[in-house]
Parts: sequence; structure tokens; C-alpha cells
Amino acid sequence: MNKTKQVWYRYANDRKQFNIDCIDILSKCYLELGQKPTPETIALMGSLLVDDLAHHYGRLELEEVAYIFSRGIRNAEEGTSCFINVRTWNVWLKDYKKSEMLRRQKNLVSEYQNYKEQQKLISQTINQAKKLK
Repeated sequence: MNKTKQVWYRYANDRKQFNIDCIDILSKCYLELGQKPTPETIALMGSLLVDDLAHHYGRLELEEVAYIFSRGIRNAEEGTSCFINVRTWNVWLKDYKKSEMLRRQKNLVSEYQNYKEQQKLISQTINQAKKLK
């Protein structure tokens, strides 16, 4: 794992860009949910996310956080609404962290690693198809 991609490293070394990246993650989530919060709301929520990630989830990579949020939005229980707020993202992050700790104990590949591998395979397939044309 590349430590320079981890939240704690980004927070310590490039907090301004880290904050922008967190705002981007939240903006994408709001877009996926069809919600239109004010820019001030997004900026405030971004600073709360930065703080939560830096103080509680420092070992995660920011791409992994984006994956967790995307999965959280798509896997909301049937018939329930999904909202982007501090409680919701902490539930998503804690659940992911617990499941990943269990996977490590069992020496299994993480869910995010599986996702990245699938993306790589899809990319290879697309590149092969382009070569055949």
C-alpha cells in the first residue's frame, strides 16, 4: 500500500488539496442522489469530512473513501432514503473498516482490492477490443 495516498499523509502534507478532494467526493455523492445543496453547505460538510477522515480513518486511501461512499449510496437498504451527513458517512466508514479488519484476520483480499482488480481487468478487455478493430 502506498502510504502517500493514505488520508493521514495527505492531511499532514497537502491539506488544501485534501480538502478540495473531499469536497469533490461529497459533490459527486450529492449529484448521484439528485440533491442540490448550497456551495456553503458542501464546503462545511467537506471540512467535517476532512476532520473525520484525519482523526478516525487515517489509514484509508482517498480513492478507497470515494469507493466506500459510492457503495454506501448504492447499497442503501430497500425503501430507505439516503442522506449525506456525518452520521451516514461514519456508518459507511465504520462498517467498511470492520469488514476489512475481519478480511485481514482471515487473510482474504479486501473488497476495495477486488474492486480495483476488476477495474483493471475491464480496462484490459477494452484495450484488447480496441486493438482488434
